[in-house]
Amino acid sequence: MKCRLDLALCFILLIAFMGSCTTAPPKLYKHYNTSMIQFLGSDENYIKTKNTMEPTITVPLKVGIAFAPSLNYGEDFPEKERMNLMQKIASQFKEYKFVESIEMIPSLYLEQAGGFSNLDKLRQLFDIDVIMLLSYDQSQFKDTSALSITYWTLIGIYFVKGEKNDTYTLMDAALFHIPNRQMLFRASGINHIKNKTTPINLSEQAREDSLSGFRQASVDLTKNLEKKLYYFRKAIRSSTGKFTLKLKPGYELKPLKNIE
Repeated sequence: MKCRLDLALCFILLIAFMGSCTTAPPKLYKHYNTSMIQFLGSDENYIKTKNTMEPTITVPLKVGIAFAPSLNYGEDFPEKERMNLMQKIASQFKEYKFVESIEMIPSLYLEQAGGFSNLDKLRQLFDIDVIMLLSYDQSQFKDTSALSITYWTLIGIYFVKGEKNDTYTLMDAALFHIPNRQMLFRASGINHIKNKTTPINLSEQAREDSLSGFRQASVDLTKNLEKKLYYFRKAIRSSTGKFTLKLKPGYELKPLKNIE
């Protein structure tokens, strides 16, 4: 009797094992993102709260830097890497005399779909005039299937088609004038990693590619942001931007320096 029970148990375990092998396949890709559009809210709410008047830029500026909220917080772009990127961007702002102070705002101060009402609170809490909002979108393809991902940004769409072991990363930065709900300028950074690996170390390689993708896209972002900051400085210096310029007492604009 015991022998029959053992045989029956082995048979049941074999069937269960075979069943697990024929269940739904693993995920074909991983997708991490922080959406600036979702944070700011729908177009209708954005239009209702937007001030159509030209923003008054009071220099030197008080700048805040923060990441839009993430649904995958802690699983995607590590907090340490986020802080490193914010520190690099802060150092870029510090090179210009039109910046008085910079506040790096932790992610937990921003709410899901908090929008400009959330930014108004940050403006009062951290005493800032403008805020640089950072966002990212990363997709990892692990199959040869014809998969694709569409990246939605504030001014357009990025469309990519995935192949096996591909990692696509998009980093975006936009500077907003909080009182007038207007975007002053933006910059982006992109990266594409194509790798070959065996199924055994696929997960480990995917994690490495994910972190590498974030880092390399961050480098591309800071490179492009450097130019946008210079042109923004030029607009302030010549008063040619879509804003009204106001100087604080004792502040003088100095001549521009050339940039490669």
